[in-house]
Amino acid sequence: MIRTLFAKVKAEAFFLVLLAVAAVGAWLYVQYRQVSADRDDLQHRAELICAGSGTDFTAIGKTARGVRCTQTVAGLVKFKADSDQLAARTLADALAEHDARQNDDTRAARAAAEAASSAAHRMEMADAQAERTNLVDHEWFRAVNGVAGLHAAR
Repeated sequence: MIRTLFAKVKAEAFFLVLLAVAAVGAWLYVQYRQVSADRDDLQHRAELICAGSGTDFTAIGKTARGVRCTQTVAGLVKFKADSDQLAARTLADALAEHDARQNDDTRAARAAAEAASSAAHRMEMADAQAERTNLVDHEWFRAVNGVAGLHAAR
């Protein structure tokens, strides 16, 4: 049984080798077409990128194809990175300045609230003193000025 199979394969060996060579040739042809399509797609994308950057992809003089475009695109990428870094630094500085101003405003508001509370307390005490003595003196006027936010009289 196996001998008959080998005999048939031996008789058709030329056809089988031809079939294998054709299959490998077809596979290589498909691979070549795929590589060619990929190359053409990459070249088209490179031309679009170069056109977007304002330069040509073509060779100029002794300069190889795409060199000027590569330099221009690299410069644009560096400009974008520098701009992003500057924008981030500017934003961080603005946030720090805003926080500092907000902290100053909070301290000032706290101090004003404490001064108003203290002035109101002094006014209550001056009112109580004026009621007891039935006399409005310079301390009472000083307390009124403090509640109004004015400087004390000299």
